[in-house]
Amino acid sequence: MKKRNGMVLSLLLIFALVFGSFGWQSTSLAKMKTSTESPVTVIKWDNQLQEMDGFGGSFAFHKGGSIMRLEEPVRTKILDLLFSQENGIGLSIVRSMIGDGGINDWGNEHYDGPTDTILPSPEEYVWENPDWDKEEFDQYQIWIMNEAKKRGVDTFLSTAWSAPAWMKQNGSVIDNGTAPNKLREDMYQEYADYLAAYVEGYKEHFDLDITHISPANEPDFSGGYSSSLWTPEELNTFVRDFMGPTFEERDIPADIVLGESVGFNEEFALPALNDPITNEYVDVVAAHAYTGLQNGGTEPDPEAFHQTQELGKTIWQTEYMNQGSNKQTFEHNTITDGLRYANLIGNMFEETGANAYFWWWPAANNGADGSDLIRLVNDGSDQGIAPTENGQFRIFKRFYTFGNYSRFIQPGYQMIEADKHPAEDIMVTAYKDPQTDNFTIVAVNNSDQNQEITFDLEGFPGDAEAVIPYRTSASENLEKLDTVETNDNQFSMELRESSVTTFIPKQFELPALPDMKDVFSSYVAAENDGQSSGLQTMESKAGDKVITNVRDGSYIKYTNVNFADGSASGQADKRGILSMNATVAPIAGGTIEVRLDDPENGKVVGTMEVPRNGNPNDWKNVSTMIDTNSTDGANGFHDLYLVFTNDNHSNKKMFNVKEFQFSDEVVE
Repeated sequence: MKKRNGMVLSLLLIFALVFGSFGWQSTSLAKMKTSTESPVTVIKWDNQLQEMDGFGGSFAFHKGGSIMRLEEPVRTKILDLLFSQENGIGLSIVRSMIGDGGINDWGNEHYDGPTDTILPSPEEYVWENPDWDKEEFDQYQIWIMNEAKKRGVDTFLSTAWSAPAWMKQNGSVIDNGTAPNKLREDMYQEYADYLAAYVEGYKEHFDLDITHISPANEPDFSGGYSSSLWTPEELNTFVRDFMGPTFEERDIPADIVLGESVGFNEEFALPALNDPITNEYVDVVAAHAYTGLQNGGTEPDPEAFHQTQELGKTIWQTEYMNQGSNKQTFEHNTITDGLRYANLIGNMFEETGANAYFWWWPAANNGADGSDLIRLVNDGSDQGIAPTENGQFRIFKRFYTFGNYSRFIQPGYQMIEADKHPAEDIMVTAYKDPQTDNFTIVAVNNSDQNQEITFDLEGFPGDAEAVIPYRTSASENLEKLDTVETNDNQFSMELRESSVTTFIPKQFELPALPDMKDVFSSYVAAENDGQSSGLQTMESKAGDKVITNVRDGSYIKYTNVNFADGSASGQADKRGILSMNATVAPIAGGTIEVRLDDPENGKVVGTMEVPRNGNPNDWKNVSTMIDTNSTDGANGFHDLYLVFTNDNHSNKKMFNVKEFQFSDEVVE
């Protein structure tokens, strides 16, 4: 018996050495590895922090019109993606522009310009004019607010970029260089009455409850579009002596929002906060985030709202985006960018005590990717002449990582204490709904390695028996994963590298989002949507799952890939430029055909040649340009097939495949 056991051990050793030489091991053997105890984050149900007001975005400068002009079913799809919690990311606040009527100063009436004003002259409000065209007035913003309202939104912030031109020192809504771009001091009361009438009028004539109103957008900026300069002291005077008393006297229900400076700080609200009279009128201190962030734009200055926090005031971040030409690149549409915003949102909530977070334009037709979460594709013609939307759209990774928060943290939730960094490169924040005992845990893994974390739910309600994870990673878009059981109010999960994972209780689970893939994601070969028989999945030494036993005629499939207009980058000079690369380990070599909609008869839009007689341990990248012509190319939605062939149709093993990625690089 001893001799036989020795032979068995020898065979097992040979087996292990042979498989090790090919650089992979079976998944079942990998599971036999023992794991050390994982780091723990303790989340304390009873340690309540600030109340959450929600997540929002703006549709200023006619961007609601870009959506309104879309044909069905695309129009409803975009609206649901933005405002529906069931079928989208559940935005809960809409930010609008208080119209200044400055169409003679800048912009145009439909694509990018100022909004109609309720008071075009000192004589009368528009609704007092019998010839007023109510249907055309501010039509795009009113339409988008009503569509959001249908989907459950009831918080509406309206911000003034400028007072009407006749109230200004320079007689213009922009900086025209003739005089200071400021409100006239003798117009302070007129302007306060104007803002009050705006709230009253939108309720009376459009049945819209403006819940929050801000008298000044970016009071520290003056430029060639609607803008107006204020000093912090002037804002204090205006709110203390005019706006606050007027709203109080007229019983205006809207909360006053103050600040909204370019940088993320309380500077422009500070005199009002320190004034005991004005302080009583100010409900929300707000700021944008174009300056003042730290650590690569992922953290606020912890002291930026010191006085606001001391006074227990609400803090909103009301505008931010990828601004500047250096951020309009393909990489800034991928998971790299998505992770930056996931970190920033969590850090703003945890370090500043912010109560709400806004994107600039959630969906829009414009000239740069960085402004949007969803960019509506245009046909490239002059936007100022006629509408240019073509019905296509591009969804960036930041849409999904933003949604890892916004879809699951609704108004009225409370942030609760959590061990924020249970391990290096891990960030955890947590929130609860005190009314229903629902909760949300958001875990960001910034590492390039998978990391297992244990979540200790201290003091959580006893019926939290399981959680549902929703993950965004390089290859996943808010993917709904399998249920994770809890044990003694704990659960553990391996967080995928470079990912954002949200956990909610099983009893409150939300459906998976509609399946839509995109050119900003990577495509893991082993995580395909269908494959030909004979292909096998193995695990490499590095722990990556790879496709093996690739032979002539075999293929893998990915469903519903959104190529949009075939562009990887939205920059005008890169329109229609799309390439693909595959990470492969060559054996006998062969060809990868990129086909649309059918593995045999589908249009070939690219081919990649894999070198022959390679080393199966040596992973290489092979690339191809993708044909994106609008007639029969990779344009719009298609199923994507990667078909593996060789010249002589031999049955040799050709190569192993790890993943596919798109790019804006030109392949020669």
